[in-house]
Amino acid sequence: MKAVVYFGPGDIRIEKRPEPVLRDDNLLAKVKCCAICGTDLKLATVGNPRCRPPRIIGHEFTAEIMKVGSNVKGFAPGDRVTMATTVSCGECRLCRMGLNNMCGTAKPVSYDFDGAFAEYMTIPPEAITGGNVIKLPDNVPDAAGALSEPLSCAVNSQEISGVKAVDSVLIIGGGPLGAIHAELAKANGAKTVMIVQRSKPRQSMLKELDNVTVFGETEAMDAVMELTQGLGADHVIVCAPNKEAQENSLKLARKGGSVNFFASLSKDAAVIEIDSRLVHYSELRISGASDSRPEHVEKAAQLLSAGKINWEKLITHQLPLENFDKGIELMKNKQCLKVLLYPDLCKGAEQ
Repeated sequence: MKAVVYFGPGDIRIEKRPEPVLRDDNLLAKVKCCAICGTDLKLATVGNPRCRPPRIIGHEFTAEIMKVGSNVKGFAPGDRVTMATTVSCGECRLCRMGLNNMCGTAKPVSYDFDGAFAEYMTIPPEAITGGNVIKLPDNVPDAAGALSEPLSCAVNSQEISGVKAVDSVLIIGGGPLGAIHAELAKANGAKTVMIVQRSKPRQSMLKELDNVTVFGETEAMDAVMELTQGLGADHVIVCAPNKEAQENSLKLARKGGSVNFFASLSKDAAVIEIDSRLVHYSELRISGASDSRPEHVEKAAQLLSAGKINWEKLITHQLPLENFDKGIELMKNKQCLKVLLYPDLCKGAEQ
């Protein structure tokens, strides 16, 4: 079968690989589509020591179950599934607290288990017993289903932040996840949704989103204050992996508001300066958000099923699996939002 295989930093190849094998305790699935994620971009440029090569990558997917292991219950051929792709141990203190996404020995799909940039994949027993395999509602198209995992990460972030009806939400960084955050904020009832984005091509794509105000970095302070009657945003979500974006985010939140660091900085440049007087006198709540859990993926799938997320405007490119490199170039150059790859799409056919 065709597969996208990681061999090391910047070394990702399209290869022929053996089809995976059904066992008594796993699931064999046909991949319908898989989206390129920022972590895939990182693997294609600087790599990640957590990914154990050679590894088939890809973790934002929709797949159809073809065969079910004899010891597996609750699934049947024809079920369409996606996953919460961080497979935790389920036994440590953090897992017992319900923070499975924080598990210190978690094994992510695409790092420890082969992923979904392939024609077929197996879903490991640890994911099945851990509740990580989520069935998609019948009315959720394959392309939308592939957004369940990234959307679930935004669900986690906005639950931590406390986004609710009539709130104002400012998203700093309008890449794929920033756009997803905007759609989720509207689904959560936010009255005012704003995105700060440097890249002009992405600004144009983001302006296609309904009821979202998009502006550049230099306009941010004036625009936010004008749209929030001089108060600042109720919630600021930083989706840009940028030191200055994190530092400046505190100035854009209202008193008593929240700031969530959704994007991670690089390990070698992760220290930032924070004006503690702003935090103290404005009673700001600063939080982080990393990954998601099965319940977040369930919520994401239900939001998609209910039509709360305009997923079609989030997907800007649909390519054959063989065009992985083109998808990565689109991401590098900020010429896209979400890029989906299809194993069954003929090379040269693009949407």
